[in-house]
Amino acid sequence: MKNSVLIIFIFFISFGLKAQYKNISFEKSNARNLKIHQIDFREFSTLIHFQYTNENSGLICAEEDFYIQDKETLKKYKLLNSLNLPICDKAHQFDKLGQIHNYTLEFERVPDEIKKFDIIENSENGFKFYGVKIDNSKEQANVIDVTSFINDTPVKEYGIYYKDGDPVFYYNHKGITVAVMLTYNQNYGKYYQANIMVKNLSGREFNFDPNQITAIMQKNDKVYEPEVLSYEEYMKKVKRQQNWNAFAVAFSESMSANQAAYSSSSSSTTSSGYSNTTGSASGYVGDTYGSIYGSSSTYGSSYSTTYSQNYDGQAAYLAQQNANKNISNYQANQYSIKQTISEGYLRLNTIHNETEYIGYVNIEYEKKIEEIVLSVPVNGTTYTFTW
Repeated sequence: MKNSVLIIFIFFISFGLKAQYKNISFEKSNARNLKIHQIDFREFSTLIHFQYTNENSGLICAEEDFYIQDKETLKKYKLLNSLNLPICDKAHQFDKLGQIHNYTLEFERVPDEIKKFDIIENSENGFKFYGVKIDNSKEQANVIDVTSFINDTPVKEYGIYYKDGDPVFYYNHKGITVAVMLTYNQNYGKYYQANIMVKNLSGREFNFDPNQITAIMQKNDKVYEPEVLSYEEYMKKVKRQQNWNAFAVAFSESMSANQAAYSSSSSSTTSSGYSNTTGSASGYVGDTYGSIYGSSSTYGSSYSTTYSQNYDGQAAYLAQQNANKNISNYQANQYSIKQTISEGYLRLNTIHNETEYIGYVNIEYEKKIEEIVLSVPVNGTTYTFTW
């Protein structure tokens, strides 16, 4: 796989930039907190670099039906890649108000001579720019290295899947996956049991201390902090450890199955005469995670769609990056999980690179609560899960 990617890189490095512009105006827009940073006309595609400022500490994603439309000809140019912004079955989660997030959308090649166009995210609440015009009489902008542009604001992907009817919430962020499933446990007392999985593909080890996990509950308009039992506290209540291995294996495999759900490929011919292909791949390159999955999406740095109209969106994206830097990245080791630690009740552990740690903590039980929020600190970042 690594060698084939290198061949793609070497093959495409001759395809460079055509023109890039920062002097951009538009007639109207519903996106007051979204800025068009720059537009690049490339050999095989058009890239629009956006900068989004968070106003409500929420989530952001890209709808798959996103396009550029020529105001004169009404021709549409489809979205090929969403770089650093998940397609809307998942989302990027902001941590605070005023936080900035850079992302790049790659579209089918727009003609150089286009005079005015719309940028449309075709959904009820989607972003829309009408009457976009490029002032090409001004000096062209500097080349944007897409990798550097998006790495300044790494994506914090948030998603959900189900295991045996229970929701599993998870984050993918800076090479670390944190997944949590909340269940009810009556062994040795009544507890909410938080089953937690931490996957480390960040390229370096870190300590994970479950004693830093906290919870907040809401009941009858009152908010309070229940006790999250430490290993020592819980073991005082039991005389033996529970059989954990079977559940740990099932939990780990469910996460793998969720990712694998995006691995199948299919094609269908549309009336316009081209095939629309979907597929997936994922892995780590050095310290950088990337995957292509689902119906036209990639995570990490790239959520992509590939059209077989003599155009490979992902290959074009690869070609458009700084060749020397990217080839060097791809020569680095590609990471995969090589060890799983599952010891039952969570304790302080050093999680080495390429290691998966699975366990659980028990939370004080309370009847008829309306909401429970679990905060899980991992490697300097706190991941919040709400039921």
